[in-house]
Amino acid sequence: MIGKKIVATSVPLFSIHSRFQKLQDYGTIQSGSYFIDWIKKAGLNGWQMLPLSETQLENGSATVHVPSPYKGYGVGIDPRYLSGKNSNIQVRSSKQGQNKNSQNFKARDLQGFIFENRDWIEDYGIFCALRDHFGTDDWREWDDGLSTRDKKVLENWRRKLTSKIDEHIFRQFLLHKDYEVLRKKARKLGITLIGDLPFYISLKSPLVWANQDAFVLGKNKKMDVVSGIPDSSTSLFGRQIWGHPVYDWENKKKVLKLWEIRVNYCSKLFDLLRIDYAKGLFIYGVINIKNEKKDKFIKAPGENVFREIIKICEKNDVKIFAEDLGSKTEQLNKFLKKTKIAGVKVLRFAYDRKRKKVIAKYANTKSYPKNSVAYTTVHDAETLIGYLKILKISEKQRFASAVGVDYSSDDYEMAISLRKKIIESNASTIIVPIQDWLLTSDRINVPGTEKEIGDRNWRYELKIPIEKLPTDLL
Repeated sequence: MIGKKIVATSVPLFSIHSRFQKLQDYGTIQSGSYFIDWIKKAGLNGWQMLPLSETQLENGSATVHVPSPYKGYGVGIDPRYLSGKNSNIQVRSSKQGQNKNSQNFKARDLQGFIFENRDWIEDYGIFCALRDHFGTDDWREWDDGLSTRDKKVLENWRRKLTSKIDEHIFRQFLLHKDYEVLRKKARKLGITLIGDLPFYISLKSPLVWANQDAFVLGKNKKMDVVSGIPDSSTSLFGRQIWGHPVYDWENKKKVLKLWEIRVNYCSKLFDLLRIDYAKGLFIYGVINIKNEKKDKFIKAPGENVFREIIKICEKNDVKIFAEDLGSKTEQLNKFLKKTKIAGVKVLRFAYDRKRKKVIAKYANTKSYPKNSVAYTTVHDAETLIGYLKILKISEKQRFASAVGVDYSSDDYEMAISLRKKIIESNASTIIVPIQDWLLTSDRINVPGTEKEIGDRNWRYELKIPIEKLPTDLL
């Protein structure tokens, strides 16, 4: 049934667990290895993961991280994905290549890892060590000279925190060694690993700290404007404050260098990469912290910058597709057509309940370009079952008619028909979130409901272990 198509599922690594693992090992890279076995047994050949990097700390916390992977550090693998036996490592020195609590390894392997990741690993190591020392990853609150990265001050702190820096670097080494095994297994079984490249990066990250010139930062590095979507008639969820620093396109070379670092890194983890919020390369929302009336959309360099990013991707032999959903995508769509880069189609958006209208570009699956990535739904929208349950009978009938499936009073039967419709579409890549395979209404994220502290979004966990997941999906 699959043929040359990629038919994938989408589920975060933190959501899965195996019955063969101890409780503290749930949601680790080892879990991912078991999950790849299930993907193969289920007749699928792809897995879309959400970003794997560590996330910023919650406000006022020295230990609790924000759950959203889109407020992440941008590089490195989150240490929570390391299995329990390796999670509390003690390292003498990353240069010695010795560790008394973990498996033996060759010093040159570690040094090779550091060299291959030299454009981010040293900054990551010292950033995390300073974060732990000061109890915050808001680098603007660290001692004098650190926020501006004064060379002498940085060198003094490097000497003072050498063992802690080495520990963080060594932990990344172990994480990447484990992930390398997972990726080799996926390749052997013909499983495509699909990653996400968030458009923005958290302010409280080593990449922003080390590349401040690439962002619009005000006096004392305070952000007067942040990323988000101004409230408008075209915005489905109203005004959204995402809170990331926005790029300073007057320093285009600095911004592109940062994108190069991230693409270089992601290419080591994934075979196919989704460019999140790709329209932001053409036009993006700016939220004014003090005055909502000053919120606005701003034009970005667009085509010239996107072409440079494509070159970086080609250099790293990683294929990309662009998230082109929502409004103000005209320029992006023209560019995607010109460059033959795949865009996104989402069946769940075929019927817009808010505006009571059918959206033809999502409803007509026969017209989906072969060069596109088709979803039943996406991680920040209702699942198929969740959406059907909130629709009135007349709305479901209109939805079914628009898509070309038989209406059923049984939501589960209709969801299966919708899922089959997307799989049989002309798109060469199909992604069905795990909830739509299991026919549940569990949400991963509800946009506009995020909280600075104690956010319940991005905490979705499968209620059953991997080994009990159904395999008769297609």
